[in-house]
Parts: sequence; C-alpha cells; structure tokens
Amino acid sequence: MKTEFERARNLAYRLISYRRRTRYELEQRLEQKGFSKEITCQVLTLLVNYGYINDKDYASSWVAQRLAKRGFRVIKQELLEKGVEVVIIDETLNEIGQEAEYAAAMKLAVKKAESSGGICSFIRLAGFLERRGFSYDVIGQVCRNISDKAGLA
Repeated sequence: MKTEFERARNLAYRLISYRRRTRYELEQRLEQKGFSKEITCQVLTLLVNYGYINDKDYASSWVAQRLAKRGFRVIKQELLEKGVEVVIIDETLNEIGQEAEYAAAMKLAVKKAESSGGICSFIRLAGFLERRGFSYDVIGQVCRNISDKAGLA
C-alpha cells in the first residue's frame, strides 16, 4: 500500500508530464485532491530540488510563447494568475526588453493594417493593440510609425 507522500508524488509527476506547471498550480491541484499541506510541501520541495519545477524557466517560456500575440501587460496578468511571483515576472520581462514588445506590436499592427486594405485609422489600430495588452508607449510608437509609412488617418 502506498503512503500518502508516494501518492501525492506520483500525482505531481503525472501532472507535470502533461505540461509544465508552476509551483502554485501544483500546490493547488494537490490540495484539491485532498493531500495535507505538509505532504504537499514535501512533494513540492522534492520537485524543486530535482529541477522539475522552476517558475523562472516557466515564465521565460510563457513569455516567449505568448509575445507574438499579447503585450507585456496581459502576459504579466496571465503569469500572476498562474502563481508566478511578481519579482520573477518583472525580471523575465526586463530581460526580454521593450524592443521585443515593440517588434511584436509592430508585426501585429502591420498585419492588421494589411488585412483592412491599408485603411485602418489610428484609433482603431491603437484600440486593437490596447486590447492585446501592449503598453501605451509601445502603442504610440507603433501607430506613429504605421501611420507615417501608410498615410493612415
């Protein structure tokens, strides 16, 4: 018969085999399944020591994956919901830099302007980027560059 620790550990292994998870996500799932805080803490410590859980790596891969469609503001909110600490999120976003956010926003804006036949107002383009979570500074830069190149109204 397996001990509670072994059952919790096996569940955690199974959960991280499906996809990467944050420490907070695993903690919530283990507690949801009825494991005690003490056992959950032991299992999470084991997984961190083995390197199976690393919130910094998780945040880096999440940002790299989501930056093509979302701005830093939305990405930060998503990571907060997954339980990643604010310090880790800020470090990760600073490492990537504002240039990457600007490049992603510019790529989306050009695609949007082209799909609308080149007739896309400054306000519509700014609203589109704002809903995607890009910062106002980046939105301003992108909209000015797009309107200069395409002669948008």
